[in-house]
Amino acid sequence: MTTKQDTPVETMPYTEPSGLEKLHERLTETGLTKAGVYGALAVFLVWTLFPVYWLVTATLKTRETLLSFPPQWIPVDAQFANFARLFAERPEFVTFITNSVIVTVVTTVIATTIGAMAAYAFVTFDYPYNLDFHLPFYILSTRFMPPIVTIIPLFVIFRGFGLVNTLRGLILVYTMFNIPFAVWMMKGFFEEVPESLIESAMIDGHTHLGAFFKIVLPLVKPGLIASAIFTTIITWNELLFAVILAQSSQAITVPVGLASFVTKFSVQWINMSVAATIALVPVLLFAFMARQQLVRGFSMGAVGK
Repeated sequence: MTTKQDTPVETMPYTEPSGLEKLHERLTETGLTKAGVYGALAVFLVWTLFPVYWLVTATLKTRETLLSFPPQWIPVDAQFANFARLFAERPEFVTFITNSVIVTVVTTVIATTIGAMAAYAFVTFDYPYNLDFHLPFYILSTRFMPPIVTIIPLFVIFRGFGLVNTLRGLILVYTMFNIPFAVWMMKGFFEEVPESLIESAMIDGHTHLGAFFKIVLPLVKPGLIASAIFTTIITWNELLFAVILAQSSQAITVPVGLASFVTKFSVQWINMSVAATIALVPVLLFAFMARQQLVRGFSMGAVGK
């Protein structure tokens, strides 16, 4: 009879560390690994934020200062009047901002709501022929094609229904293209909710709709906000569909308005810089206010059952 002490212990064969592993150990001992990581992050941060810094500082310069060489890195004589000059020369830009706000808010609410309800249905219900797996993939497959492929048929269809040059048309097309993204993003969050909670809600007399709004949706609130932020960013920055489907000032959004500062004869650098800086503010404020929920949403979606 073999006792626990007599049981032979399997040992892993010794393998010589590779040259890369030895180098990593030496760098770790000297502390250069941490310094290298922070240095690389600092370089990446400067590389990423420098265009934003240049854009913001350009709003405080004159055209001559902006185009001068060597460049003026820090504005000496700040021109705050550039902001007032933009709306004096292009008063229609207020309409562009209003259109973008309306389209973005309505699209985000509709796409996030439909995406959340669809994701809940895919996770909760059983479908024949394994459709609970295939249907989300089919929905996502609508994003496989480049948007430019669908713009001509959409323009013809929208013109027939009188949706060209209307905010309704932009909301419809943006909602249609954001729902697949919302479904797949929310599906991962709903999969983290224990099935026992839904079963308990059904035993207490709730319908699936009541369990969705009262029990499940508050639990996936961080994921819902994360999905809403990305839908907002995508909709706010979209240019292709807005250029084709919105050709009048009543429906033009901010990205199209920014493109209008570039003409065949000149580029209005100062006005374009001011307008682009103003366009950055709403999305940044929204992401900043929801930053805690956004981080919780990412961590929630990353943890498996």
